This record gives sequence, structure tokens and C-alpha cells, in this order.
Amino acid sequence: MRAAILIALATLAIVLFSARPTIADDADFKIIVHPENRVDAIDRTLLRNAFLKKSTSWNNGATFRPIGLTSRFSARSRFVADVLKKTTSQLKSYWNQQIFSGKGIPPPESDSVSSVVAYVLAHQGAVAFVPASADVGKAKVITIK
Repeated sequence: MRAAILIALATLAIVLFSARPTIADDADFKIIVHPENRVDAIDRTLLRNAFLKKSTSWNNGATFRPIGLTSRFSARSRFVADVLKKTTSQLKSYWNQQIFSGKGIPPPESDSVSSVVAYVLAHQGAVAFVPASADVGKAKVITIK
């Protein structure tokens, strides 16, 4: 009887876990910008400062318009760790402090890769991270140096 219950629970767990929708399975990411942006690579520190809103403009004077993906994407965790050098809880704390002190608000986030790409295509100063496997259409992929 006990074994049957354990088997039933294990089977239920497998069914529930496999039925859970996954937004993005790969944790790798790529950086995209507007196709008319002349930048082919971005310094990691400048990218970090753009997403933390410590820098406000590209070298050509265009305003940074960062946009990110929500925490449902594994690429976000990787981006936060690799580029922002924070954990997700540290990033949340950082933005809570910025908001509370009136210093700023976080970049917008989206639950959709396609809406992030659309945002980038609509704003010349936009910069975003998307899963490495994402179709970015006409957006320009740049490297991090």
C-alpha cells in the first residue's frame, strides 16, 4: 500500500512537472540593439551601468533605453549574474533602494521575447538581452567586450 502511494505521488509529480510551461530552456543570452545603432560591441561595465541606470546615454549621445525579460526566463538569471554581477535578490534590493530614495526605477520587463524585440526595433537607444536561441528579426546582435 505504501509503495503504491509513493509510486502514485511520483507519477503525479512527473506529470505536473512536465506539464509546466517553459518560457526558455537555455540560460545563455545575447545582447540586441536597434539595427541603426553603429555599435558592434559594448563594454561590460557600460552595459551594466545602462541596466542599473548609472549611465544614461550611448557614446553618440542617444539615450539608453534598456529593457529586460522577467524572471521566468533563465537567460535573465544568467544576465543578472554575468553582466550585473548580482543575484536576483540583490538586484531586487538595489531597485527597492533606488525607488525608495527617489533615484530611479528599473528598466521595463516583458514576459515575451517578441515584445522585447519589438521594443528594440521601435527605439534607437534600446538595448536588451534575449535568450541566445531567440529569433531577433532585424534587431542587431552585438558582443560584450
